[in-house]
Amino acid sequence: MRRRNGQNRRGGRRGPSQAGKRVLGRRLRNGDRVKFRDSLDPGEQVITCNRAHALKLLRPAIVLLIAIFATNFLQVVTAGHSGWSAVGPIILIAALVYVVVRFIKWATTGYALTNRRIVVFRGVGGGGPVSIPLEYVAGVVGPRGGARLTGCGTIRISARGQTFELTCQKDPGRFSDLCYRAHLRRVNALR
Repeated sequence: MRRRNGQNRRGGRRGPSQAGKRVLGRRLRNGDRVKFRDSLDPGEQVITCNRAHALKLLRPAIVLLIAIFATNFLQVVTAGHSGWSAVGPIILIAALVYVVVRFIKWATTGYALTNRRIVVFRGVGGGGPVSIPLEYVAGVVGPRGGARLTGCGTIRISARGQTFELTCQKDPGRFSDLCYRAHLRRVNALR
């Protein structure tokens, strides 16, 4: 079905901010929407955008459960000692702060592959995005770790004497294959 200029998929009008813009995100298998948060060069196209697998949040979840258990245990054991009554809430608040910080870092960290470069978006406080031009990539090794069991793994990218690790990458075999193919296309296009 063809759409008239200025209409969205449902037939409604686009807002003024959406009129001429193309969304640079991709719908992933699990429904996450990750947007490319860097400017593209003319002729550059986004192949895929990902964020780390949700399994990366397992450690903060375990820390929170242990903190809840420790708080309840301290309340039961130290019921007769009023000096220990503030320790439990302090442990719980510290665990909550840790979980929130890890979640924000997970939500703002991502990996993108374009037809010209690999971009790593770092979490809050990690600085700006790191771009690795595909012509400088010497090798993409992956997946490492329990990729088949958990659906995530680590990918190592070697470029100009530096090694970048993309940890807990979703579907690492597919991502490393896409990186390899994009690298070959880019190198052949520059020849």
